Amino acid sequence: MLHCLRICVGAVAILCCPLFLVAAPFGEAVSADGQCRAVLSVLPDRPTLADTVTLILDVTCPDGALVEFPPFGEKLGELKIVDIAKSDRQLVLTATPQRSGKMLIWAMTIRCGEQQMDIPATELDIAAEIDTENASLDDIGLATEPIPEWSWNFYALAALLVLIALILLWLFYKRKTAEVPEEIHPLSVQELALRRLAELLESRKHESDVKGFFVELSDIVRWYVERLTGIRAPELTTEEFLHKIAEPRNRFWGNANQQSPRFTGSLETLVPFLESADIVKFAKHVPTNDEMMLAFRRAEQFVQKSQRTEETTS
Repeated sequence: MLHCLRICVGAVAILCCPLFLVAAPFGEAVSADGQCRAVLSVLPDRPTLADTVTLILDVTCPDGALVEFPPFGEKLGELKIVDIAKSDRQLVLTATPQRSGKMLIWAMTIRCGEQQMDIPATELDIAAEIDTENASLDDIGLATEPIPEWSWNFYALAALLVLIALILLWLFYKRKTAEVPEEIHPLSVQELALRRLAELLESRKHESDVKGFFVELSDIVRWYVERLTGIRAPELTTEEFLHKIAEPRNRFWGNANQQSPRFTGSLETLVPFLESADIVKFAKHVPTNDEMMLAFRRAEQFVQKSQRTEETTS
């Protein structure tokens, strides 16, 4: 009886209340101590290729805690960022989609004081634009007879049908939620880096923009190392970056004088890759296709072999 009453109230609210445009929840993360919360919302909730997409990142945390939002460039996945507005507790990104279909939104890391929150990568479905070229009003006719006045029996029957439909939808929803075995596991940082590398190769950017290809390839590797180690890789030069991750006290990757490194793999692949990328980016060297593919394979091999030691031993 209680369920029927709730359904009736919901039906009345749906039929009588006006609709308001709200931001649809898109991703959420909570800090380890439970005091900080980050919510990513999107407007509109069903964007088309003609829409401007607004991503809103709201952070709730104790007073006095310093919030650090992730840095953004010109793109967020396959969305082109056209504007960024930021306050102490909110970050608003305005972007335009470059194509229709599902688009990957990269994972985001937010720091709130000493706490860290990671919003996993998600996909945004961009609908194609409506074809208005073939649309026509020529076939729309006018009513030739007056609209009949319906009796209250018609409205009672319509309300009953709506109520029955809501009950069936509720039962279908309950059955579906009961059949879901478990929550889908989000992609790991390693999987995201490998996906970004695959997308870069598929874009064939190395055939049209060699320098841009090496810049993006280097950014993917630096982003991956930053997510693993916490080192702010984009803010360091290559020399500073290599010195930082090779410090014995950090124990990131092992060498002859280190024991129990935190990550498997070595710097033998990473060092020549970053050096070759710098030659292209700053020395204006024009590499051959074989040199570009060698650099790509080095980056891919480093990501594939570098992971936390505890993951490889478990």
